[in-house]
Amino acid sequence: MSRVPISVSNRISQKMEEGVASGVFPGGVLLVHYQGRVCFHEAFGSASLVPNQVPMTCDTLFDLASLTKPLATAAAVLLLIQNDVLTLTEPLSKFFPEFTSGAKGDVTLYHLLNHSAGLPDWKPFYQEIVEQEEKEPGFLGSPFAKKRICQRVREEPLIAYPGTKSLYSDLGFILLGEVVEAVAAEPLHRFCYRQIFSPLNCKETFFIRLGRRPQAYRGRVFAATEACPWRGKVIRGWVHDDNAYAMGGVAGHAGLFSTAWEVYRLVRLWLDSMDGRGLLHPTLATLFTTCQKGNDIPVGSSWGLGWDTPSHPYSSSGRFFSPLSFGHLGFTGTSIWADRKRDLVVILLTNRVHPSRDNQQIRAFRPELHDLIFEEVVGV
Repeated sequence: MSRVPISVSNRISQKMEEGVASGVFPGGVLLVHYQGRVCFHEAFGSASLVPNQVPMTCDTLFDLASLTKPLATAAAVLLLIQNDVLTLTEPLSKFFPEFTSGAKGDVTLYHLLNHSAGLPDWKPFYQEIVEQEEKEPGFLGSPFAKKRICQRVREEPLIAYPGTKSLYSDLGFILLGEVVEAVAAEPLHRFCYRQIFSPLNCKETFFIRLGRRPQAYRGRVFAATEACPWRGKVIRGWVHDDNAYAMGGVAGHAGLFSTAWEVYRLVRLWLDSMDGRGLLHPTLATLFTTCQKGNDIPVGSSWGLGWDTPSHPYSSSGRFFSPLSFGHLGFTGTSIWADRKRDLVVILLTNRVHPSRDNQQIRAFRPELHDLIFEEVVGV
């Protein structure tokens, strides 16, 4: 695995520069691996525009948002399964009394990983925590706030019977984070560091807890995210996701920070494991990254377990990624797509929510970029 780029067409650089110039994102880092080598790894635009402009670099740290789900939480669950601590068919009732009756009694870890548990996609639980903070300063981000949000998630009614509807859900991964912490008997961030990040020598991949002073990350450049109304500032070096922030910065659905290079190393973990050369069991790694099919899987679902697969003809991966591909998106403007058939990996990290989350231009930009990469690097 080489970090030395090979020569590729400057059309890819031009496309990224167009993204900056047209306001798709203030800045971004793009990394492309093809057939054993990193052939592209460049930074574009700005890590921050307000309150001051800071140039983007290849070492800029990004709030990965929902890339936390596959890179941290799903990987943690897989490790616990391969160590015979958990099973995919484990009912949630084993961990949470709120899941002992009715349709909730049929929800399993498999359903949560596959986004087919019937849980809502998102709820503004953080608002209750913000209100409590006004009465009880210090409550926001405390263990008590996290406990309250987790309780609200467990109490949330299902909106579909398990296995009948595919609905991407932050709530399901908040629960998975709870399960990992319960069975591992340690916080999610510590388990992931010991079992995943440290063995891969990923020193720039971590959760940022609200109790940690920013000085702990002095010298690092963070991509700024939103000018958040309820926090009253531009978010930079703290998790953007509202619920994850209220929970203290560590959650199963969001909270992970990293660089493009280390995200690439975490993706290589899955690819190498499928080939029998990684930390993860090959059969499980393959299962998690494969689109799930069967009588208990919602019709039309593109989800694997923690990972997504191309949902043609309108995938964010564009038109050319094969069925042997897996990936995921993050709300802040981050994405991963990997094609096993062609040994192609594309890591795109941007700060498209800076300074406003209302900027949705990246939806059209992503597939165009992936198609261009295929044309210039693979040759289609």
